[in-house]
Amino acid sequence: MKSLAVRIAIALVFNAITLWVASVLPGVRLGAGFLWAVVVFTVATLFVKPLILALFHRRHEQRADRRTWILSKALTVAAGLLATLAILLVTSIFSNGFTINGIFGWIGATVVIWLASFIYDFVDDGLEAKAHELLGGAASPGKP
Repeated sequence: MKSLAVRIAIALVFNAITLWVASVLPGVRLGAGFLWAVVVFTVATLFVKPLILALFHRRHEQRADRRTWILSKALTVAAGLLATLAILLVTSIFSNGFTINGIFGWIGATVVIWLASFIYDFVDDGLEAKAHELLGGAASPGKP
């Protein structure tokens, strides 16, 4: 249970920083409900991203014999960008603490947040292990 709480806390903090960084882009604004926007964004990430990525990968697996490696990577990037756009859409609809206006705002926020999620995928295991070390517990099984 402690491990789940640590993972959620790390995700919430990282997502708050990510949304705050995206807010410097033209057309992207934070509001009074920023903390709620972070919660909505985190929950949407847990549900929307795996769904969209699974749909893309399933279609790709069906046609894997006809695809090249570069096309495969391009589809993975496209799926990640589409998932990020969907998560931002859900966040902007269900919270008043994060709004995006204009095409450049949507494109910029999608790319910046997608890049941040890419970075998060590399550092989350290390952050979780360090948090467990600081809290006096062992790292999760299978993690460094």
